[in-house]
Amino acid sequence: MWIKPVPGRLVRDPVTGESVPAKGREVPDHHPYWRRRLNDGDVALGTKPAKGAKPAAPTPPPAKPAAADPIPDPTKEA
Repeated sequence: MWIKPVPGRLVRDPVTGESVPAKGREVPDHHPYWRRRLNDGDVALGTKPAKGAKPAAPTPPPAKPAAADPIPDPTKEA
C-alpha cells in the first residue's frame, strides 16, 4: 500500500528509522506497524506516482532584495 504522512506529522519507518517523505512511499500491506499508523491517523492512503510522470519542477531561489541607495556623505560635495 502507498502511504503519506498527514500534514504536521513526522512518521518514521520502524526498520530504517528514516522519516516517510511527504510524497509518500510504499509499505507492506499487512504490516501491523503501518496498519496501526493508518488507524491512528498518522498516515493516510495515497496513490503511487506514475512511472513516466515527471517530478515537479524545483522552485527557484528567492530573489535577492535590491540594494539600498547609499546614504550620502554630508562631508563630500556632490
